[in-house]
Amino acid sequence: MTYVYDASYIMALIIPDENNPTIDIVHDALDETDEIFVPQLLWYEIANILKNLIRRRRFTSEEVSYFFPMFSFVNFSTDFEAGIIYSKKLWDLCNSYNLSAYDAAYLELAHRKKAILCTLDENLQNAAKKHGVKIIE
Repeated sequence: MTYVYDASYIMALIIPDENNPTIDIVHDALDETDEIFVPQLLWYEIANILKNLIRRRRFTSEEVSYFFPMFSFVNFSTDFEAGIIYSKKLWDLCNSYNLSAYDAAYLELAHRKKAILCTLDENLQNAAKKHGVKIIE
């Protein structure tokens, strides 16, 4: 199977106080033939989320530094789609489903890869259903 993970889903795997047993079970059931794709945007989002964890005093800088090795336990393939045609696709998805460009990037990637979209974002889940993209239940 092919999956697209968004930042909300990945952070629920990594951040202890956002842990979700259902996500852990689903993720642990993946095998070596399964592929997980993420847009390049994900890496910016992760840095920003981790910065905000410190800013909001949920974790210290030292504690956050321990999260980085955890990302290596998930075999992500980063998608590097870019260009004006890609931007137009994102813009169309934003307008069709009232999404941010960031969320549209996950939806576009899942659609293009015929992947199952893994997200905790309810608005993105609804957009995926309307767009014919399977979501993780």
